[in-house]
Amino acid sequence: MAVRIRLAKFGRRNHPIYRIVVMDSRSPREGNYIDILGTYDPKRKQIIDIKKDKVQKWITSGAEVASRAKIIFEMAGILKDIIPEGHEFRRTGDYWVLRKKTTKEVRS
Repeated sequence: MAVRIRLAKFGRRNHPIYRIVVMDSRSPREGNYIDILGTYDPKRKQIIDIKKDKVQKWITSGAEVASRAKIIFEMAGILKDIIPEGHEFRRTGDYWVLRKKTTKEVRS
């Protein structure tokens, strides 16, 4: 089962709010989610809440991260703290995955 960190829409009409959630890759946008990692308000460009320890747990366990969720993590400033040493985010299709750096990249 591929697990992805992505956004799930909720809120009211003309004022969407997105939850940053962990979902099965086959689930629809408003489908069942495994865990809630945070909340984001795009109208105010405001991060309401992000649970850093949960984000780190899911990313290190191999969850794929959607581009928009990655941007929100960068805005919050937690992405640098989450990535372990010797690892990096690499783009795989439409999602970002944590990978080990190769020996050439580690030396430079």
